[in-house]
This record gives sequence, structure tokens and C-alpha cells, in this order.
Amino acid sequence: MTWLDWVGAGGASVPVLFLLLYALRRAKSIAEMYLKAHLEARAEREQRATMVAMAASLPEGGAAACFEEGQPSWLFYKHAEMGQRAVASREAA
Repeated sequence: MTWLDWVGAGGASVPVLFLLLYALRRAKSIAEMYLKAHLEARAEREQRATMVAMAASLPEGGAAACFEEGQPSWLFYKHAEMGQRAVASREAA
């Protein structure tokens, strides 16, 4: 009696086990890609929130820019009037 008989696969189901292994490897890579995308999105949200808070703390309004690789990637603007929201824009950069 072989180990395949113990797990109930029998000798003819070896290709099925390889297919299962392949499917598990693909599922793992998909999960890793999803996790990477999620972590990148979360880091970008945190960076944007930090920069908006920084722009909001400007005492008399103004603009601030965030640069990535020498190019402006975000533009943050705060109105000089009280009560106005700080605005973040990736397109304006």
C-alpha cells in the first residue's frame, strides 16, 4: 500500500495532484499581487493624508507640492479664507 492509497488518491491521480499543486501556486501568486497592490494603495493614501494635513496647517494659505523622481506628483492648496478645505490634486501636478 502506497501513500497515495492512504490519502485516497490511488496511483492514477498523480496528474491531479500536480494540477492541484499548480493551482495552489497560482493562487499564492494572485494573493501576493493583491496584497502588494493593497499595501501600495494604503501607503499612497497615508502619504496624501499627511500632505493634506501639512497644507491645511499653512497659517495663511498657500500651496505645497510633493515631488517624486524630480517631477511634481501632487499639488496641495489651501485657501487663505478660513473654513475652506485643503485641496489635493494629482492631475494639477
